Amino acid sequence: MQFQHNELSPQTWRSSAIRFLLGSLLGSFLVLVPFSYFIYFAPAAAHLVHYIGAAAFVLLCGAFSTVFGNRFLHFLSRLLESMPSS
Repeated sequence: MQFQHNELSPQTWRSSAIRFLLGSLLGSFLVLVPFSYFIYFAPAAAHLVHYIGAAAFVLLCGAFSTVFGNRFLHFLSRLLESMPSS
């Protein structure tokens, strides 16, 4: 008879946390590039809703990368690669 754990091991927690942080980092790059142009050209037009939406997008990217793993991280990295570079 084997003892079964229903809890996640520390290694799993660590990899989930790393995936969340990577997804949040890539999501923040995806938000900050267009958002910086928006702030530069129309600084008076930025409202609290824009900041809340940007923070929600970053957290959603982190959550999706935790749940879906490397597939979502590859999707985010392909989105970053497809952005025009000046």
